[in-house]
Amino acid sequence: MTFKIELLLLIFCVLAMECSVVAQSKRRQVYDSTLVGDRITPAVSSVMMPKTYTEVILNSSMVSTNTYFDADRNKLDMTFRSTTSITTLQMTHGMSSSGRLNLGLDLSYRVRRMDGDPESSPFKVFSNESDGLIEYQRAFTSVGLRARYVPTRNRNFVIQQVFTIPISSGSEKGSFLGDNRYALNNQFLYTMLLGRKFFLFGQLDMLIRFEDDQNSADFTLPLNVFATYLLNNHLFPFVQIGMVNLWGDDYEPAQSFSYGFGLQYQFSTMFNINAFYSDAFNGKNIYKFSSLNLGVRVVL
Repeated sequence: MTFKIELLLLIFCVLAMECSVVAQSKRRQVYDSTLVGDRITPAVSSVMMPKTYTEVILNSSMVSTNTYFDADRNKLDMTFRSTTSITTLQMTHGMSSSGRLNLGLDLSYRVRRMDGDPESSPFKVFSNESDGLIEYQRAFTSVGLRARYVPTRNRNFVIQQVFTIPISSGSEKGSFLGDNRYALNNQFLYTMLLGRKFFLFGQLDMLIRFEDDQNSADFTLPLNVFATYLLNNHLFPFVQIGMVNLWGDDYEPAQSFSYGFGLQYQFSTMFNINAFYSDAFNGKNIYKFSSLNLGVRVVL
């Protein structure tokens, strides 16, 4: 009798697993049928989620500088190194049957370290050891409310808007970590297919950080273009060229230019990872930043 019960349980488990595999396969087929060409997600996703599907992205960037571009675009060595680690969890859910409207939520966690030695390793940001330390802080810094939508018939053109709510507004910790103000970011994303294996991805941001007790409002306009070649169905190397302009009442207008390169590995259309490096090569009234970005994307 016991053997029969165990056999029935085994059969039930096998059937349940088989049903789950079939259901997941059908779900992936539905998802794949809605995609318009291939996509890269170096730091932002322009993929629209069908209704009931959820995109989860965990993105981590390490941004470091020990150099400054002055008003004459000369590079000046600083007497310290500043490094910030920014980790963001993004969850985006398909809301409409047409797949043209997504809503999402972002949670940001930051760590920042300033070292007295400008030649110190940026990776020391993951440690608060006292050797050379000037200041060190870490905290959950903000929550973002996000909408992603397709405004025209062209599904390659996507708009994403994020309203950021600071968790530590007005505190010294929040000010040091650099994410302590209400902000609105409008992102315009466009993918241009150039043949079967080559495409361009453009991203224009319009970021407004609102006035608070310590700062006036400022406006940042980053523009980035990525070029990608599909080596196969899984491997996507890409390069980047970018420009950032920044205006604020508290300082002179600033500008920087950067280049970058990266690699994305796609296990399937619903699961990929990527790594991306960028470096500023020219600028004015702005720090010379280098950044390393790692990302994981899963569709549930």
